[in-house]
Amino acid sequence: MRFFLLFSVFIVSLFLSSCVKNKNFGAIENALKTMSPNEKPIPGDWLIIHTLSDPEGLNPFTVNDAASQEIYPKIFESLLELDPYTAQLNPVLADSLPILSEDKKQYTFRLRPSIYFSDGKPLTNSDVIFSFKAVKNPLVIDAAALRNYYNDIENVSVAPDNSLIFTMKKPYFMAGDFIGTLRILPKHLFDPTNLTDKYSFEDINDIEKAEKNSAVGEFAKWFGKNELKREPKYLIGTGPYVFEEWRRNEQIRLKRNDKYWGKGIVASQTSYPSRLVWRPINDRTSAVNALKNADIDFMVIPPRMFVELLDTASTPYLAKAQYDVPSYMYIGWNMQKAIFQDKRVRQAFSHLVDKKELMSTVMLGFAKSTIGPIYKGRPEYDTTLQEYEYNPQKAKKLLAEAGWTDSNGDGILDKTINGTRQDMAFSFLLNSGNETRENLMLLLIEEMRKVGVKAEIQKLEWAVFLENLRSRQYDAYIGAWINDNVPPDLFQIWHSSQAKNKGSNYVHFINARVDELIEKNRIEFDPEKRKEYMFEIQRILHEEQPYTFLWLQQYTAGYNKSLQSVRFSTVRPGYFVHHWWIPPAIRRYSDFQ
Repeated sequence: MRFFLLFSVFIVSLFLSSCVKNKNFGAIENALKTMSPNEKPIPGDWLIIHTLSDPEGLNPFTVNDAASQEIYPKIFESLLELDPYTAQLNPVLADSLPILSEDKKQYTFRLRPSIYFSDGKPLTNSDVIFSFKAVKNPLVIDAAALRNYYNDIENVSVAPDNSLIFTMKKPYFMAGDFIGTLRILPKHLFDPTNLTDKYSFEDINDIEKAEKNSAVGEFAKWFGKNELKREPKYLIGTGPYVFEEWRRNEQIRLKRNDKYWGKGIVASQTSYPSRLVWRPINDRTSAVNALKNADIDFMVIPPRMFVELLDTASTPYLAKAQYDVPSYMYIGWNMQKAIFQDKRVRQAFSHLVDKKELMSTVMLGFAKSTIGPIYKGRPEYDTTLQEYEYNPQKAKKLLAEAGWTDSNGDGILDKTINGTRQDMAFSFLLNSGNETRENLMLLLIEEMRKVGVKAEIQKLEWAVFLENLRSRQYDAYIGAWINDNVPPDLFQIWHSSQAKNKGSNYVHFINARVDELIEKNRIEFDPEKRKEYMFEIQRILHEEQPYTFLWLQQYTAGYNKSLQSVRFSTVRPGYFVHHWWIPPAIRRYSDFQ
């Protein structure tokens, strides 16, 4: 398997190197010295971006991983788009921000004229209505994580003046944002037999009606197929790039859409590279070497490698960058497993995490501690909650109170559960190639060993890792969630309904009071009342510890200095490579425009 991976990397290197026109590092330095500071961006050249693994897919509705979310917005657009540098919503496919009715239950949008998909077909209101029928179809299981933001849409209709009216069952304070940012798919490709015309919004708003309508199930079966996640003939959007090719473990390539409808109209969609290529390299040391060899142009680098392996004095054609993206790292405990059902056990494990030491040794200081799921810079973040201190003795006491003792003297805690003695032994699930998470787990496993807990690491390729989380086939895992700097809605991860049907409540956290607060928060437009709800939720999570919350990571990256206009943002993923450009004098792939 290792030989195959290395061989694949070698083949990709040959492919990319065969396209290289100029790999003279000195030429980059010389050209940049003579370049006018007022030189204007000129489209052209390729930009190669490192990714740790292949994305799960590129259908915006049925994938939910970070790699996918970095790529598909270049292909598919939405009515509104979050500006990467101001974090304000701006019109894209819509001609303006929505008009909100007095009862806060209707949002009215109008499409811009003359919008075209990259295959030349015009975008119409039918494509918008289809997209919302697709995401709301309750039988499309892989869309469960996204669907919860659209559950309360009662209907989407077209008014006599051709505007689109979205009617809510009840007010939702973030409805305009989520309606506006759903990616719009082409109906003629994703629903070629018009199955969604055979069911109404009323049908899919009621699970019993949905299950009785054969078209609902037939569409769900079709829409969930793998080819709709990865085949170029389906992945057609209105965006500034066109999906060109995907070779597993080698590259995902997009080509700039030279017929893009929004040129000069939508500033945030301005694009310069002729091609964007994401190159999967599972081993980050190999990826850093590829960056040094100019086989990739940009990569996010783990802190230790950033400090120890990326020496810009010896590679002056490279630059280093640090930037913040609102996201938190955590350890998730599968509460369906008997070991983790007592909150005292979860609290004990949190007391075994020496955050201060780990942020210093594993993260090298590129992290800030956090205690909950809300972005630390938000007013809804409860600063009064105290960290779980590193205290192995307290951890041992809590485990003993929960009934875990070493009854047979083998050095491993055990407990009789349902009449059977069970050892305190489990595995941490990790995604392959993530050295930072693996190093963190190795240190924590040693801390657990000292108190009689036997833990080990299980590593899986990214797509398999995600599927195991969704099907709850794991004991514990380490993960990360984006928590954008926007008013929080915790439904997707913490509402009990999301513990079913592959929802994002991976740890199976069920709490009636949290459900009630989340639901009240959604219909409340007073920010001070929402703040009260969020504070109470954080207090409950802090007590229950379904996650051991770790830290907000400051991201570290390296890039080739040939890239110009490099900026970073707190909007995910933190960088917008289609805004970067390469001066003509130092382009490397210009023979392949």
